[in-house]
Amino acid sequence: MKKLVVYSSLTGNTKKIGEAIAQQLECEAVSFDSEVAKNLAEYDFVAVGFYVDKGGPDAHFKRYLKENLSNKKVGLFITLGAEPDGEHGEKMLENGREILRANGNEILREFICQGAIDPKLIEQMIEMAQNMGDKAPHPITPERIARWEAAKSHPDENDVANAKKAFAGI
Repeated sequence: MKKLVVYSSLTGNTKKIGEAIAQQLECEAVSFDSEVAKNLAEYDFVAVGFYVDKGGPDAHFKRYLKENLSNKKVGLFITLGAEPDGEHGEKMLENGREILRANGNEILREFICQGAIDPKLIEQMIEMAQNMGDKAPHPITPERIARWEAAKSHPDENDVANAKKAFAGI
């Protein structure tokens, strides 16, 4: 079975997990905008991963998935700044599943973990909250700040090991 790992990564979190999965699968991990990722016809299994951007994959990766990945056996992996085991994490997995299944792909494996949040995004959220005051959709609370701090250490060694475990046996 010929395998490939394709990812979209902004801060390196998703790339790190993708490379760990590729090591487990004994295949290559590439960014979706690489030459290798342009022709998936020769692959029997493709693991695809993205960081969460506005409730799903970034727009370029979402378009890539819709245009390039159909009727394949696939794996899905995601990194996000929130707790992966919460409601938001499950919703992000479901968003990824919907995109993949819409093109007739069969999802064989899934993995999600927390990842460090882009510092530029944190700055934007703080600025928006300051400008909007009580009307801010994401107020800056001690809980939010604590989550940002916790996310800085991810993906960690445990996340990498769990990603490998999730894709073992393909």
